[in-house]
Amino acid sequence: MTIKNISSEEIKEGFKRVQDAICNFLIEETDQKYLQDTWDYHKGTGGGITRVWEGENTEDFYVNVAEGTTTTTRPHILEKAGVNFSFIQGQNLPSAAVTQFKIAPDSSFIATGVSLVIHPYSPLIPTIHMNVRYFEAGDVYWFGGGVDLTPVYPEFDKCVQFHKTLKNICDKYGNESLNITYDIGKKECDQYFYLPHRSETRGVGGLFFDHLKSQNPEDKAKIWEFVYQLGMGFIDLYRPFICRQNQSFSYTKAQREFQLYRRSRYVEFNLLFDRGTKFGIVSEGRTESILMSLPAVAKWKYNYSPPPNTQESKLTDLYLIQGIDWINLTNENQLLKKQ
Repeated sequence: MTIKNISSEEIKEGFKRVQDAICNFLIEETDQKYLQDTWDYHKGTGGGITRVWEGENTEDFYVNVAEGTTTTTRPHILEKAGVNFSFIQGQNLPSAAVTQFKIAPDSSFIATGVSLVIHPYSPLIPTIHMNVRYFEAGDVYWFGGGVDLTPVYPEFDKCVQFHKTLKNICDKYGNESLNITYDIGKKECDQYFYLPHRSETRGVGGLFFDHLKSQNPEDKAKIWEFVYQLGMGFIDLYRPFICRQNQSFSYTKAQREFQLYRRSRYVEFNLLFDRGTKFGIVSEGRTESILMSLPAVAKWKYNYSPPPNTQESKLTDLYLIQGIDWINLTNENQLLKKQ
């Protein structure tokens, strides 16, 4: 896809294609239909299309399979998920944007993009987040976005493959002179999706880019191509984790409890540190769509830590560490050596 002098209208239509492709993929893999909600931007023009999956949150699916053990296989995969598209235009910039980009407060602006978060029922399927976006005000514009994976019971080989798929996207559509490389995006992701009060990353990372821009129209087209292909690449990134074929998503009650505990960390990040959440709230965006990213159920346990030498402790001991070189690892034992 080669586009020169790309317009905001073309970017908008591209993001709508990204939303449609991802939603069709999720329906195909889960057999679950979404609820669609279209909305208008009350402070200007435009609006969005919110597509949400919500399952039931009862815990009565467990059956005894052995003495002292319970397990479940739910009829649905997605407990809470959303894939949102928005395109808004306004005249009054949020104060944060005015300060950061030194733009006059009365400048007209355009903001568009796709954001998604998927919270599966099964603790064996990781939560995933992705955001691809474009912002324009006067002569200033930038692209941003990223994707990160948050497993509860990580599978080493799949984590490595996730990062290799991201590197392939960067190698094919990135541009070193525009600071679009896997190494740059991976480092930014490790730094951004980090909970300093917990001294741990939110998950096993991915890519994060922000404020990608250039005065050259051809460079703008190159940045857009990368952002678009990253959005479309979500399907290849998540298919290995969610594909029903040859997989069992049964899990125990203990695993579910640990998942709900880990989800509390996800909530902490989104409410304390996530820039998109903050921008959406201060710009008086649509609250329901902004907070769609939160899981349906989470639990906080006072001063809890999992028992040592368990699958649960392995998550924080080995995987939630900044700077893991996923591309060059060949086995899980190397994670321990990196600590």
